[in-house]
Amino acid sequence: MGKRQVFNKWKMPWRVIKGDTVYIRTGVEKTKTGVVAQVDRNSNSVIVEGLNLKKKHVKKTDEQPGGIYLVEGKIHYSNVSLVDPETGRPCRTSFRYLEDGTKVRVAQGRKASGSIVPFPQFERKKPRAAVVGPKCTPEGGVNKVTYTPARGLAVAAGTGARGVRGFAASGVFR
Repeated sequence: MGKRQVFNKWKMPWRVIKGDTVYIRTGVEKTKTGVVAQVDRNSNSVIVEGLNLKKKHVKKTDEQPGGIYLVEGKIHYSNVSLVDPETGRPCRTSFRYLEDGTKVRVAQGRKASGSIVPFPQFERKKPRAAVVGPKCTPEGGVNKVTYTPARGLAVAAGTGARGVRGFAASGVFR
């Protein structure tokens, strides 16, 4: 049996995403900084480039030679914190909205500068196609009415444009 998946609408959004510079707070790599290479939300962990290196033993196959390789291990997200871009120190963040409506992260904490922590540049592996395909609705048919109710909606006398449904539409209560 696998782990039961439960949707939790009260779960807070993560403030650490791929490409962020983070500070390692605990563990062997304590007090070091690095860039987040991968985020795993199922196990609540992140992989930081060049930190928390583990040895992986790979058996020799026809395609690749065997050997012992160093791979980056996972770090629990509670053990990392974002780096303030102005001071270079670890800080907490909160989400705020600018006057034009864009969502930003703001550095908070005892020695934080209160500046905006920029989101890293995001590049898609496969770019989205923005061309109009055969399944798209043409511009002329967008406002066309395609549904008319067959039954269940009767307009009672004196109600005007509002429709009355069900037993009240039969006229017993007039």
